[in-house]
Amino acid sequence: MSFQYTLQKILELKQSQKNEFEAAYKEATDQFEKVATELYHLLKKKEDLEDMARNQLQQGTSIKAIQFQETTLSQLEKEILVLQQQTQEARLKMMNSQEQLMSATVEMKKYEKMKQREHEQYKEESKRIELLEMNELSIQAYANR
Repeated sequence: MSFQYTLQKILELKQSQKNEFEAAYKEATDQFEKVATELYHLLKKKEDLEDMARNQLQQGTSIKAIQFQETTLSQLEKEILVLQQQTQEARLKMMNSQEQLMSATVEMKKYEKMKQREHEQYKEESKRIELLEMNELSIQAYANR
């Protein structure tokens, strides 16, 4: 007689849920990294543009060039605001996915621990039954002498 865990189907369901949450967390993390990287590049571009504008102002430049730089900076700032919002949303989604993954992992580990305990009890019970059978055989062998 082999060991049959009574809650095996539930354990398999919990493992499946954990795998789904892992995939969702990975996707959320990838999305966050993508948006955060875009934001970083835009911020870097803005910083470089501001440095260039400062240098041109010190060296002297046309009003048209200054207006163009201001328009470009204004547009960049709008894009940055949008990306900051997207980054925040992606961060929240990633954190929620992480919480769900942690919860699913804890839940799965509970069932794994219960399975382990049940298996240990099964092994102990099997040993006890085997000893009883051996005692019974010994008694029968002694009685048949």
